[in-house]
Amino acid sequence: MAAIAFKVALAVACALLGAWALRTRLADLPERRFLALALTLQLLPALGLFAALYVVGHQEPTSDVPGYYMPAARAALAGQLPYRDFALSYAPLFSYVGAALIAVWNSGKVFALFAILLNAAALVWWHRAAQACFERSVVRRCTILYATSGHVLVQALLGTNQAWVSAGLAASAMLLARGHNASSGLAQAVTASVTKILAHLFWPVLWICAPRRLHWLAAAALPAVAVYGAFVVAGAGTRVLPLQAEGEAISPGNLPYLLDLVLVAAGPYERLICDGLALVALGATTVWVYLKARSLSPQNRRNLLLAGLALTGLVFMLFSKKSFTGYVIFVMYPVILMLVCGVAERRARVAFLLAFNVLLVAEPSVWFHLKGNGLALRTWLQTGNSTAVLGFVALDSALLACYVYLAWLSVRGVRTMAAGAMRSKNSSQSATACALV
Repeated sequence: MAAIAFKVALAVACALLGAWALRTRLADLPERRFLALALTLQLLPALGLFAALYVVGHQEPTSDVPGYYMPAARAALAGQLPYRDFALSYAPLFSYVGAALIAVWNSGKVFALFAILLNAAALVWWHRAAQACFERSVVRRCTILYATSGHVLVQALLGTNQAWVSAGLAASAMLLARGHNASSGLAQAVTASVTKILAHLFWPVLWICAPRRLHWLAAAALPAVAVYGAFVVAGAGTRVLPLQAEGEAISPGNLPYLLDLVLVAAGPYERLICDGLALVALGATTVWVYLKARSLSPQNRRNLLLAGLALTGLVFMLFSKKSFTGYVIFVMYPVILMLVCGVAERRARVAFLLAFNVLLVAEPSVWFHLKGNGLALRTWLQTGNSTAVLGFVALDSALLACYVYLAWLSVRGVRTMAAGAMRSKNSSQSATACALV
C-alpha cells in the first residue's frame, strides 16, 4: 500500500509542478532556453528520485526488470540466442541492448537510468514534431505538461521499456514532420527490432501520413524483416513472434476486462470475440484516418500524424485485452497535445491531467495489491472479496472514461487538422494551426 501511496503522491506533485510552470513565463522564452528548462523540469525530479531510491536508498527496480530484462540480458551476454536458447517476449535485439547496458553497469538500475534519458530524448523529438503543425503556444504548453507527467516519471523509475517505444515513435514522427520519409521508416525498423511487437501498432498511421509512402514502408519493413528473418534462420523459428503467449495475457483497464462479466455465456469463444473486437476497432480507426488523409496533398497528410497516433493508441488501450497503463507512454505526448487543443480552460486541463495521471499510476498497482492479477474479472468476483473487486471496477471505469474522452478529443483533432490542411491547400497557405474549440 505504501508503494501505491508513493506513486500517487508523485503524480500529484508532478501535476502541481506543471500547474506552477504554466503560470510562469517559461512558455515565452526563446526556443533554446525553453527546451533547456523543459528538460530540467523533467530530468531534475527524475534524476533526484533515481539517486534517492537507487543510490542512497539501495532499492532495486521491480516489475519486469528483474523478472525478464536482466535474465534476457545475461543470457545474451553468455552467448545464447533469443527464442532458441531462452524464452523472450520482446523483439530480437532487445536482449542485446540489455546486454550492452548491464555490461556498463551490472544492475537493474541501469534500465531505469536508460529510460530517464530516453524520456528526455523523446521530449525533444515530440516537441519538434509538434512544431511542424501546431501553434507555438499550444506546443509549449503541451511540452511543459508532458515534462511534468507523473505517469511518465513513474514508468521511467520502474525501468520499463515503454520509454524505448515512445522515443522511437517520437523520432519517427519528427523525421516525418520534416519530410525525411526513409529516415522515419528506418527509425521504426530499429524500434520494432529492439523493443516489442507492439511497436508495429503505429505503422499504419505513420504510413498513411508519410508524404512518400513507398519510401517510408521500404525503409521500415526491409530492415525489420531482415532482422527477424536472421533469427528465424538461426533457429528461432516461429517463436520469434511470441503471439500465442501474448494472446493469452490479460490486464485490467480495457473493455474486454469488464465485458468478461457478460461474455461468460460465450464460453470458449470469449477470447475470439475480444480479439475480434480489438481488430475491428483498430481496423476501423485506421480506415477512417486513411479516408481523412485521402483528400489531402502528400505534404499535408503529415498534419494528421500526431492526432492519428493519439487516437490509435487510445483505441488500443480501450479494446485490447492486454493494455497495461504503461502502454499509454507510447503516445503520452500526442494525447496531452489533444487535451491542450481540446480544453481551453487551463485549470480544467490541469485538473483532468492530474486525475488521469493518478489513475494511470494507481490502477495496476491496486490490481496487484488486491491480488486480482492473472484472474478474469468473474473469477476474481468468485473469490468472495466482492467489495474490493467492485471498488476496483469503479476505479477501472473511471480510467476507461478518461480514455473515451481523450479518444473523442483525438477524433476532433483529426477532423480539425484535416479541415485545416484542406483550407491550407485551397488557399495556398502553408501553416496549419490547432484551433479546436
